Amino acid sequence: MSPTGSGAMGSGYGRHSAAQHAGLRAAGGMLDRALEAVPVPADGHAFRVADLGCASGTNAMEPMARTVAGVRARRPGTPVWVTHTDIPANDFGALFATLAGPSSYTRTPDVFGCAQARSFYEPLFPPGELHLAWCSIAVHWLSRVPLPIDGHIYGSRATGAARTGLRRQSAEDWAAFLGHRAAELAPGGQLVVVGGAATDDGLSGAEGLFDLAVDELDDLVARGALTREQLAVMTVPTWNRTTAEFVDPVVSGPFRDRFRLEEREFVVLDDPMWVRYDADGDLDAYASEVTASFMAAFGPSLFAGPAAVGPDVAQRFTDGLTTRVRNRPEHGVARWRIQLLRATRL
Repeated sequence: MSPTGSGAMGSGYGRHSAAQHAGLRAAGGMLDRALEAVPVPADGHAFRVADLGCASGTNAMEPMARTVAGVRARRPGTPVWVTHTDIPANDFGALFATLAGPSSYTRTPDVFGCAQARSFYEPLFPPGELHLAWCSIAVHWLSRVPLPIDGHIYGSRATGAARTGLRRQSAEDWAAFLGHRAAELAPGGQLVVVGGAATDDGLSGAEGLFDLAVDELDDLVARGALTREQLAVMTVPTWNRTTAEFVDPVVSGPFRDRFRLEEREFVVLDDPMWVRYDADGDLDAYASEVTASFMAAFGPSLFAGPAAVGPDVAQRFTDGLTTRVRNRPEHGVARWRIQLLRATRL
């Protein structure tokens, strides 16, 4: 997805994505209202759904089961076809295992799941094919990073030309995403997005954790485990959009005649790992879980990208970040901001 980072999820992402799951739970009511509004095909034709940015599929099982139930409540027996999409580097083996597992929505009769290995910044379906497009905690990933971030790895800490370039790339990617979905959704089709977001000051709520990660990377350079050149190209290819960056293209920009924005909600999530630590006081478990979650989501971008870092260095980083979170637990807290959107294809 990016010349400075893969954008793919790491091994074990499904086991370490509690924050992402909390985000999609917040969108449950919005998804229900989309299913009440969307036209459901008659005469035995399938209801077509896209799950955009599926990762391992763990966090798609609940909303897709909810989708099947909502469609069947309105028109019993309607076949439902779900296509899960992600970039080619995604762990599709984990996705297929999830689809075959005991909690899979595909265990319902006449419900079908398949996958497509392409970015959602590209066209994915024939025109007018889809009834529902669902995207949860994925559109903050960029198709590319135009410039490395001087002195950091995270977009909200970028300054100068790097920050300008990231914001511009995010706008281009969001326009591509909306344009392709406008073509692929049938009239009356519903688009529901749960997007990684930022407050107007550009902060996502996880800056402290990324600062700890940079401190550890700097220490690895000081100890000779990493070169300064390797660190310079390490970038997490994300940009968390503000509400205006999400909404303006739909309400007053180039897509105002193609979508009608039905709902929007800005939410600040509690950190489920911090909540557990606050309740049980198990600092070691908290530090290990925070690091495992960080590595599952961002490790491939840092260590499997152009820096060409070996697994021994990645393990040293993991151990060091765990120690830093243990020493400064409040800095490991990620109170992610998310933007919920529902729009109707006109």
